[in-house]
Amino acid sequence: MIQNRKFVIVAAVLFGLFVLAQTSLFVVRETENALVILLGKPQHTVVDAGINVKLPWADVIKIDKRNLEYDLRDAMEITDVNQERLTVDAFARYRIVDPLLYYQTFISGAGGGRGLRGSAQAGIDGIMQNSLRQTLGEVSIEDIVTTLREELTVRIAQRMGGEARKFGVEIIDVQIRRADYPADIAQTVYSQMSSARNEEAELIRSEGQRENTRIQAEANRKRAEILADANRQALEIQGQADATRNCIFAGAYDGLPVVVERVEAEVATGDNPIDYGVGVTCRFAKGNATRDPARAEFFAFYRSLLAYETALKQGETTILLSPDSEFFRYFNDLTGAR
Repeated sequence: MIQNRKFVIVAAVLFGLFVLAQTSLFVVRETENALVILLGKPQHTVVDAGINVKLPWADVIKIDKRNLEYDLRDAMEITDVNQERLTVDAFARYRIVDPLLYYQTFISGAGGGRGLRGSAQAGIDGIMQNSLRQTLGEVSIEDIVTTLREELTVRIAQRMGGEARKFGVEIIDVQIRRADYPADIAQTVYSQMSSARNEEAELIRSEGQRENTRIQAEANRKRAEILADANRQALEIQGQADATRNCIFAGAYDGLPVVVERVEAEVATGDNPIDYGVGVTCRFAKGNATRDPARAEFFAFYRSLLAYETALKQGETTILLSPDSEFFRYFNDLTGAR
């Protein structure tokens, strides 16, 4: 009996210690803070992870200290600076930095099954909607959709941050997930945008065609100038060649050596007051040059052969000449004797 009684007492003591440990000790993880609540009033905040002690009748509220995300409950409709309607959906990332203030602010609305976090998210939803309306209502839809989107999210986060600090929350980031026209006007707006873009594209095409015409005209002008200059140079070269040939022929005809020289001459041409052209001069060689009868005779013979080739080709042309004509000088006698 005595042993049984001792066993019961030891068991009762161990059970009491277990119950005392269960009600007096609590664990705080690294991802959370803890508030010790005594008779509905916060006593202190535990921010370090580990095992902690409290009064058995005190309550402990765990508050997540990680980065949290809140999605806007429903896509909201706003009006931009031009009074155009726009449907916006967004989300925010936040962190609870003051657990005590956070608890004191939202505990009164934690009833009805929402809990502390649900009450807090309702508060975040309110300031998020207000910040979206105020910020996006100051700009146009084009700014929201394209040019200023990143800057606008920064403004929204700053506005939300100022309000959220009042209940111990820090806003980390805000992003606009979707910004679009309401369904009832979207098709009309898209049609208008398509027409505007088509007009802009047509204007660009017209400008491109006009520029194409200008470039082609400029290219044709330059081409004409280049061809004209090339023809001029060709005629100059041909003229120089003809002059050189005639000079050589003149020397051969007279049986005297000639000197052909290229000289530059100042010539007024076009818009340039002076242009240096190239000419050809022909003169008989100076000094002891004497007439070479054999050379002159060979030249006469060669020119006569060319004349025979031209005049006596097979054809319908008839030539009536006397046998002693000068034309047949070499035809009858290779020496050219008359």
